[in-house]
Amino acid sequence: DPPRKEVPAAIQLCRESHIHVLMITGDHPDTATAVAREIGLGVGEPKVITAQEINPQLLNRDFLHTLDVVARATPSQKLTIVNTLKNAGDIVAVTGDGVNDVPALKAANIGIAMGGHGTQSAREAADIVLLDDNFGSIVNAIAEGRQLFKNLQLSFKYLIMVHMPFIISAAIIPLFGFP
Repeated sequence: DPPRKEVPAAIQLCRESHIHVLMITGDHPDTATAVAREIGLGVGEPKVITAQEINPQLLNRDFLHTLDVVARATPSQKLTIVNTLKNAGDIVAVTGDGVNDVPALKAANIGIAMGGHGTQSAREAADIVLLDDNFGSIVNAIAEGRQLFKNLQLSFKYLIMVHMPFIISAAIIPLFGFP
């Protein structure tokens, strides 16, 4: 499928937000490279490797963070990559639309199925179903979640600053022996 027009901007937002996007696909490396270039994946030329080229003994988070695309990946290889990242402490979100994505969707911290064109099995395995099949919706949700978290932190700081004088005065009065 051709990439949607919103994807390059969403990929750029991910990069600015320090979110590593790794495209894991069953497609041919040439196809995956063309799509990665079109959506702006990677800095400059995207780093593409086939799943068969990955040495299982060297598979780790640092290695995966150097990649932009893993092509010719089977469902079990997608699952191995997701589990490797999760075991290294990353929070992993997986998007998918087909039966071949189900194991990775299930294993991810957050499985996100494409609801419009996705299979029923992908929708059932996912935690979230996108009705608009838009990667940009995911990035916007992350941005809103981060803003919400920031607002909660600021609210908590405000509450502490406002209530601290009351707490201190309530604690000091009995310490000096006053009723």
